[in-house]
Amino acid sequence: MTLSAFHPAVITRAVAKSAFLAIAIVVSLAGFQNLAAQEKPKVNAPVLVTSLGQSLDAFQVQLAVRRAGIAFKYDPRAEPDLLAEVKTLFLVVGASLKGFGDAGITIKDELARAGQLLDAARNRKMPVVVLHVGGDERRDALSNQLIELTAPSAQYLIIRNDSDADGMFANIAKAGKIPLTSIENVINLRGLLQEMFVGS
Repeated sequence: MTLSAFHPAVITRAVAKSAFLAIAIVVSLAGFQNLAAQEKPKVNAPVLVTSLGQSLDAFQVQLAVRRAGIAFKYDPRAEPDLLAEVKTLFLVVGASLKGFGDAGITIKDELARAGQLLDAARNRKMPVVVLHVGGDERRDALSNQLIELTAPSAQYLIIRNDSDADGMFANIAKAGKIPLTSIENVINLRGLLQEMFVGS
C-alpha cells in the first residue's frame, strides 16, 4: 500500500463513499419496509364475500375466511344493501358459464351488480379487496370484463400465481398504486387474512 492511500483527500473520498452507500442502504430498506407494509393493508371485520362471475371461487374464499376465524357474511349474489352490515368487501372475480346458467343471469347483469357494489362501498368509504383465485382458467373474456371493471377500484389485489400471465393485474396495480399479493392457492389465504384483519 502506498502512502498516497493515507492522503487526507483519499480518506475523505472513501468516507464520503461509505456514507453514501450507508444512506442508500437505509433508504432502500425504508422503501422495502413501506412496500411490505402496503402488501398487507389492515382491514376490519366483518367482511362480505361475494362472487362476481358466479364461479365456485367465492365459496372457496369464504371457507378460508371461516377457517381464519374472521367474522363474515357470504352471499354469491349480494346486493349493495348488505354492505350496511359489514366493514370490508371481498369481490371474488371469475366467470363461470355454468354458474351464470344456474343463477339465471348474464355477464351484463353481473357487471351492473359489480358497479353498484363498488359505488356503495365508495360511498361508505369501505375497503374493497378484489381476489382472483381461479388461475389461468378464469382469465377468459368474461372474467376479464369483470377484472377490468373492479380491479382498478380495489384497495388491495390478491391473485393466484397463474392468474397474471399477461400482466393485466400487475399493470393495474402499478397504474393505481394498488398493493398486490400473489399466492400459490386458496389454502395460503388463511395466514394472509389473519395478518390483514385487525384484531383477528
